[in-house]
Amino acid sequence: MNKLRMGVIGCGAIGQVAHIPYINRYDDRFELVALADLHRPTLDAVADHYHVEGRHTDWRELLARQDVDAVVLCHNGSHRDTTIGALEAGKHVFVEKPLAWNLRETREVAAAAAKSDRIVQVGYHKLHDPAFAYAKQQLQQMKDVGFGRITVLHPANELGLSPHRILRGNGVIQEGHADTGTWEQQVSGQLAGDTGGVLSPLVDEALGARKDDNALRLAYGQLMGSLIHQVYTLFGFLGAPSKVLNAHVWRDGLSIHALMEYPNDLRVALDWQFLQDLKDYREEYAFYGNHDRVTMQLPSPYFLNFPSPVIVQGHDGETAWEKRIIVNYEEAFALELLAFYDNVQAGRKPVLCSVDDAVAHAEFIQQVIDKAE
Repeated sequence: MNKLRMGVIGCGAIGQVAHIPYINRYDDRFELVALADLHRPTLDAVADHYHVEGRHTDWRELLARQDVDAVVLCHNGSHRDTTIGALEAGKHVFVEKPLAWNLRETREVAAAAAKSDRIVQVGYHKLHDPAFAYAKQQLQQMKDVGFGRITVLHPANELGLSPHRILRGNGVIQEGHADTGTWEQQVSGQLAGDTGGVLSPLVDEALGARKDDNALRLAYGQLMGSLIHQVYTLFGFLGAPSKVLNAHVWRDGLSIHALMEYPNDLRVALDWQFLQDLKDYREEYAFYGNHDRVTMQLPSPYFLNFPSPVIVQGHDGETAWEKRIIVNYEEAFALELLAFYDNVQAGRKPVLCSVDDAVAHAEFIQQVIDKAE
């Protein structure tokens, strides 16, 4: 088995919780050669922990290495420049969501990928959850789906990360229950993180004449940074909707609703709520018909190997029945990385996780934000 020599750009939470540990675990397929992060103390702490000699505070230096075959891009913000840079350097790319921070950027990455013979897989890990394939099979067997509902109740990320030890450098380790701060602090912090700094002009471009609406800015940041998970999963189940009928934003931009229309008189509602202090993440995809129902429930993405139940309801005449299925306990983050390895070895375009898929998702997000009231 040929090993892929890997570089990772971004040593923050998702890199430490999922990507770097799984690269290290599957050492029959991967060799971790180099890490890059802007924050030198974090870079050194993570590299020391995994005994990695290659360390760079400039991602371009990592891409210039001849001993790196493929990269995982899991740094904050837009991945446009690093993805295009990696392709130009001849690297295969596994890139965390979102691929980029607005539609124009996403199309530019897709154009670069089309000119390259390298594999680009977008990190849509929920599509690799074993529950997804089972639920999709059950959905396809439904006779007359009339309505779908996607619901997310999202506590602060600090709570989701509490089971993990996140190395911050200089001896600082983030672990255990963290103070989530006030609502105002969450709003201002997320505005700065998801729509400020280098991201600000990209958000301005997406919002156009409404760029000064802070609630809409924050909603856009959530659509790109968090709701993108529900967008790609919806597309995985049903494909792109015919149109977005309406969208609403409230609670400073941290409550978002959209209603979509599909062929055959099917409508799907998407509701995402930020509810910061209750450590009880909920994510559910439910599809309803006259004769049967299918529901998939997903755990917090930071709770690895937790079950993802699928509930199937039906009837035999007057007798109604319900089944609750746990397909298995395999971890989606691990399975997506193994799929990336297989795609690279086979020279195969990823299914449902390609840059073309990412363009379709970015187009949809732009439609939602354009409709938002």
